[in-house]
Amino acid sequence: VFRRRVQEAGSEVAVRVGEVIDTLDRMWTRERFTHLYSHEEIGVNRTFDRDKAVKEWCHAHGVTWTELPQTGVFRGLEDRDRRAKFWKEFTFDDILPEPTNADLQRLKIPEAWRDLFFAPQRELDFSDTPITLSQVQEQHVQPVSETDAAATLESFLHERGINYRGGISSPVTALTAGSRLSVHLAWGTLTGRMAYQATQQRKEELKTSDDPQAGKWRSSLTSFLSRLHWRDHFIQRLESEVSMEFHPLTRAYEALEYENNPEYLERWTNGTTGFPMVDACIRCMRTSGFINFRMRAMLTSIACHTLHLHWKSLDHPMARMYTDYEPGIHISQIQMQAGVVGINTLRMYSPHKQILDQDPDTIFIKQRIPELRNFSSTEIKQHRTEPLGEYSGQPVDWWKRSREMKDKIWTIRKLEKTKQEAALTYERHGSRRGPRTKRKGKAA
Repeated sequence: VFRRRVQEAGSEVAVRVGEVIDTLDRMWTRERFTHLYSHEEIGVNRTFDRDKAVKEWCHAHGVTWTELPQTGVFRGLEDRDRRAKFWKEFTFDDILPEPTNADLQRLKIPEAWRDLFFAPQRELDFSDTPITLSQVQEQHVQPVSETDAAATLESFLHERGINYRGGISSPVTALTAGSRLSVHLAWGTLTGRMAYQATQQRKEELKTSDDPQAGKWRSSLTSFLSRLHWRDHFIQRLESEVSMEFHPLTRAYEALEYENNPEYLERWTNGTTGFPMVDACIRCMRTSGFINFRMRAMLTSIACHTLHLHWKSLDHPMARMYTDYEPGIHISQIQMQAGVVGINTLRMYSPHKQILDQDPDTIFIKQRIPELRNFSSTEIKQHRTEPLGEYSGQPVDWWKRSREMKDKIWTIRKLEKTKQEAALTYERHGSRRGPRTKRKGKAA
């Protein structure tokens, strides 16, 4: 949308693929400039190092660098208790109007820079990403653009969102009941502020609606608003503690020992663990780039608690599968589901129970695992260590292995040193008052 609007106004959008400091040097050599504008990125250590390098470059060249925040996440936040106030101010602030043609006409590319941006450039390398171009073309993967973001938000608020509450736990229903906005929030084709305000407006409209389902609609949209708030909460953790890419938030859990069997990691990454729900979810991610939140939590739990893989070994393999990869969400949730944050309830997901609760007719499993399509739901649910046709058996016993890991975690959790560190973790990263919904607890 932006590119088309700029072109219609008679200007151009320039794109360059390359390292930022090299690009800035090349631009500076050809024609000097005084200001640099960018969005404020909340990323992993590599992007943090890049930000520091850009800051140093700008200081050395007398360039004023302005970073514009895109989310309700705040740089240099020292007092977590003040975050709720800042978040509300940011989220409910006015959304800027779209630029006019007169604004866009000011976007001119200096002649001295044209060969940098419009000459043939190397293409991005996606060879380490499971999703292939053919799968994108077959529309297994969500298209990402401002147009698609607006259409997805519209369909969620007026057609699909009524089943959000209660419909997002199962991979069978989450593809339609879920907002499906995560990819747009991650890529910036939609902001959390826009999604939040549009949802609030829709809730207000429903107050005076004669739709008999208005109450159900409002309940679902309230749950969605809570999720948007939590999204910023978890990203704030990475902003405040970039080292969590490498260390657990509560450092006492660095003592937790894992087996890290490379065969188990390979089977988990490829969706051949022998646990049907696990493998179906992994294969879904490898072809579509998406799986719902509860299943992501289960995948981490199985990897860490059942296969005894270190949470850090899951970081990159899992991130490469997502089209909606958001570092703050991803790393926060891996640590949380692995049980190493130290301030959350320890949950160990049973893949068998997830079939019973979320895919009792094995619709999703058969859709994603062709080897199991000729077997009954009962046979799939009863599958354990022996192969089921061409489908492999489970390499370990879930109950035994989960109990072993649970004992290891609780041995560390009960230490006085761990309790003291966990208290500091909560002080720095724990949730405070903000939008919330009441919900009944359920066993994982």
